[in-house]
Amino acid sequence: MEPTLPVDPTAAAASSALLAFLAPGVDRAAFIGSWLAERNIPHRVVTLSGKRHVIVRFESGAYDPNFRTKLLVAHHDRAPGSPGANDNGAACFQLLLLAERLAGSGSAPQSGDSGGGGARWKGVLRKTHNTVILFTDGEEAAGSGGIRDQGSFAIGSGLKALGLDDADVFVFDACGRGDTLVVSGSGHGKAGTAYPGKAGGSLSFASRSGRLREQARDIAREAAGGRWVSLLTPYSDNAGFLAAGLPSQVITVLPQAEADTLLMALAGKGKGLSGKKDIAELERLVTANPHGKRAELASAALLSLIPETWRRMHGSGDKASTLTAEAFTLMRDFLDCLAASLDPL
Repeated sequence: MEPTLPVDPTAAAASSALLAFLAPGVDRAAFIGSWLAERNIPHRVVTLSGKRHVIVRFESGAYDPNFRTKLLVAHHDRAPGSPGANDNGAACFQLLLLAERLAGSGSAPQSGDSGGGGARWKGVLRKTHNTVILFTDGEEAAGSGGIRDQGSFAIGSGLKALGLDDADVFVFDACGRGDTLVVSGSGHGKAGTAYPGKAGGSLSFASRSGRLREQARDIAREAAGGRWVSLLTPYSDNAGFLAAGLPSQVITVLPQAEADTLLMALAGKGKGLSGKKDIAELERLVTANPHGKRAELASAALLSLIPETWRRMHGSGDKASTLTAEAFTLMRDFLDCLAASLDPL
């Protein structure tokens, strides 16, 4: 039996609830809906192209039209045959705990030693936070049916059609193992699409994407102190949003040693690398997700540079016992700081 985990120091019962969420055969969309309903947290289930998504939008007083809306995203589906603990049960549960805190039915953030320097947001969450939480279905579908089969593609297309494509989108994936926050560099820099900007102007996709990444880095500096890095990562729901023409920022977590190894390798300082060709192949291996045909064809030297955390995903090794309490504390601080941050239009 998997061990009980202290997933959140402010909620002792969260460990057993997380284990129930990770149990084989659990209908995760239904679990999320029931969990939210029990706490009277406003939400609705939306079905698009056969996929069930759960949207949490709080009471009207939580939103101020003078500030940007933040859309926090985590996919609830898991790869067939995998427990899906880190991919992506952990991030889903972290967002559920955030929803509970924002709704005022859970414990307030604690001001204990979390290693961050964000004194202004600790111990209190604003009543007005402009945060929407979205649990998506079908992220794993990209591996078999292509990016347009991802649930986030249909959602992104729908947001554009409704004129709601100006929210700042943060995607959380594999956030349950490690002690180092990772601000992803994947999926940035596409040009050609204009978005509303300040003072009636417009921002290109690249400009808006870059601003979103800088915002994530600022939050990481405040919430995580020195325990964060900027690093290339596998694509997640951001692939579907990108295909729909929407910028988004991926956040994940790794053990420091694994993050450092990949950072050095991508800088050309990894063992077994023979030049720029190997570095380019390593980049493709990382962003394509370290599984499937590309991984099967990769050399052992390149595969050894991929974080073990990512190699565990999509398989039986992605189980609850690999999750760490440090990751949940780190993510609690980042999410609380992000929710407390208001960016003027």
